[in-house]
Amino acid sequence: TVPAMAQTVSFDITVPGDILSQRAKKADYEQRFYVTGNSFNKIGTLHCTSINRKFSSIKSNVASINPNKLSDKAFYLTDAPAEQYYYMTTSASVSNLHVTGRYTP
Repeated sequence: TVPAMAQTVSFDITVPGDILSQRAKKADYEQRFYVTGNSFNKIGTLHCTSINRKFSSIKSNVASINPNKLSDKAFYLTDAPAEQYYYMTTSASVSNLHVTGRYTP
């Protein structure tokens, strides 16, 4: 058998403005999400939260990335079921922060 792999989607986010990632299907029961930044237009921190698309009460703690810490992960606050769609919402420490990267719910 082949283990299920969680879907990873690319994101292109600007805060304020386009602060949401595309949705991604959670294919495993691991109770944390992952975010990795590929490029930043300036020095600043992107704060990321993963949220269940259907049940917004199912969400994670905050994971934070910046040019000096490109990857982070955070646990979900309640049980996050597999086989459902999630998206990432963001805020930033500085205005007009533009970040590209990858998100895995």
